[in-house]
Amino acid sequence: MESIQTIIGANLETIRKKRGLSLDKVAELTGVSKGMLHQIERGDSQPTVTTLWKMATGLQVSFSSLLKAPDSAVSFVSIADVSPIIEDNGLCRAYLQFPFDPMTKLEMFRIELDPGASYSSTPHNEGVYEYITVSAGEFCLKIKDERFRMSEGDGIRFAGNVPHQYSNEGEKQAVIQVVMYYAEP
Repeated sequence: MESIQTIIGANLETIRKKRGLSLDKVAELTGVSKGMLHQIERGDSQPTVTTLWKMATGLQVSFSSLLKAPDSAVSFVSIADVSPIIEDNGLCRAYLQFPFDPMTKLEMFRIELDPGASYSSTPHNEGVYEYITVSAGEFCLKIKDERFRMSEGDGIRFAGNVPHQYSNEGEKQAVIQVVMYYAEP
């Protein structure tokens, strides 16, 4: 297990590099010396609470974002462990496989639609995009007044801030993979 000072150092370096900031600029923003910031990034020094607050405030990040251990590079989800959200009297089941991640601005669902299933979605906020891929069966998507009939392997992307409806007009179960992307409005 990594030490807290190693985690803080890695988080500080990640934030700094993602923003394209030099140590000098971070020192200017935070009021923490360049030498101390360098020691913290290397994991050679564990900052005090006061220093952590200076860094968080200066970089405009949460205090906990400097302390949080990075998520594992691999996240495995077994569909058997996910409880579905039920719609249309059980004919439509949505499985949240990956909840919203603020770093990627994504979340991912698997949706199963039995024959005759239909689900109408209210418009999402401005800047929300849906990416849908049909994994099995046939699927019909209505966006405003336009209909798209899709088969296994087909995909579509659309701005989700308009009324849209999912339906299965076929005779076999349809399975779709939905990725929701939350762009800045």
